[in-house]
Amino acid sequence: MPLFAAAALFAEPAHSAFECGAFDASKKLSLVRMDSKAPKVNFFAGPSKKTPNCPSSDAACRLKAFLTPGDEALIEASDAPFACATYVSARGTETAGLLPREAIRPVTPEAVASAKWDGKWRRTEAKIVLKTRGDVVKVSGNATYGAEDPERVKRGAVNSGELDGEAKPRGNTLAIGYDPDKSAELPTPEAAKDSCAARLSLYGRYLVVEDNLGCGGMNVSFSGVYVRAAK
Repeated sequence: MPLFAAAALFAEPAHSAFECGAFDASKKLSLVRMDSKAPKVNFFAGPSKKTPNCPSSDAACRLKAFLTPGDEALIEASDAPFACATYVSARGTETAGLLPREAIRPVTPEAVASAKWDGKWRRTEAKIVLKTRGDVVKVSGNATYGAEDPERVKRGAVNSGELDGEAKPRGNTLAIGYDPDKSAELPTPEAAKDSCAARLSLYGRYLVVEDNLGCGGMNVSFSGVYVRAAK
């Protein structure tokens, strides 16, 4: 499954892009666009027992999933030959893996800044609605844990949570439930005034959310990569 974006690429140790695992919104991200003359660009696997020489251009490293020219993905900031990337389709299907850096280019800061907050955003088991009123963005969301598990639904073991607040955007970021001037880090549920706190970052067609695990029942989290729901 896929990854993220920011306005520029940041230099990190070359090996960092090979460690392509679960989503981590706390990492520096960059929005990139596929820029290749080839009709498609495949995702690549990282090193494993079966593929110790990956990632490389070897056919054994090439995954079935691919992107086409013009597609936009989020990557973990790195200057390595392969970037850990996440792509979410319009239907919400998420794909993650390594993309060759030669096939991508960063989206300009101007294009990222011109993106609009307003809309209904979604990911699996979570929805967020954003509405701009003057210079403030109103945030309203709900999330569940276990709603897509028939057995949990049958037992009545589905947990839920809510995200509610408003804030003035700071660049491409909204801070809900905490004051970013006092701390760059999300407060723990115990320290947060209203328990729930979240950071929402807008990267073009993607909304990246990181919360403090204080916005609902056990295992409920709003953290993840969202795209606008189809009308």
